[in-house]
Amino acid sequence: MQHTIDLRMAADRLWFVLMVVWLIAAIGRRKTVRRQSHGTRLWQSGILLLGGWLLFWRNTGVAWLDFTVMPRTNIVQWTGFAITLAGIAFALWARLTLGTNWSGVVALKEGQNLVRRGPYRVLRHPIYTGILAGLAGTAVTRGSVHALMALPVCAFAFWLKSLTEEQFMVDQFGEEYLQYRRHVRALVPFIL
Repeated sequence: MQHTIDLRMAADRLWFVLMVVWLIAAIGRRKTVRRQSHGTRLWQSGILLLGGWLLFWRNTGVAWLDFTVMPRTNIVQWTGFAITLAGIAFALWARLTLGTNWSGVVALKEGQNLVRRGPYRVLRHPIYTGILAGLAGTAVTRGSVHALMALPVCAFAFWLKSLTEEQFMVDQFGEEYLQYRRHVRALVPFIL
């Protein structure tokens, strides 16, 4: 049982590392020339916060939400941890590939270019893919109903955000982005 607790805490630490790298990488971003409305940002952020609460809250106080559905075996815990690690590493790779084009909100940056290298060769939204994979892995290590519910909640928030991003990219890059979109999947290579 000791391994289970350690792996859950290790998964939590991976999320902390992601946040620290995210903050450091945000230094020196390009100037924003257009950003999504405050209303859409608030709506998407609220859904993500709900997903985060579902994932990281230890005990909701609601019996059926707190019920453990994943076995707390070493193989399940290690699998969840490995998925978390891979997902976070993939999200970090995508974030660092974007460089100064990145923004925490849907935005267009001064002098922004269409990035098609690194993970953007195979996915249009690899940061979301990595984060969702990491969320899935962490949900497995936690094993509760509420932790597993976090994944579709966060996926819905990222889907909403991706719709706004897609429109911004079409507005900015026109046919170049439409062609990129025809050849590169959004979240899952060769599938979705």
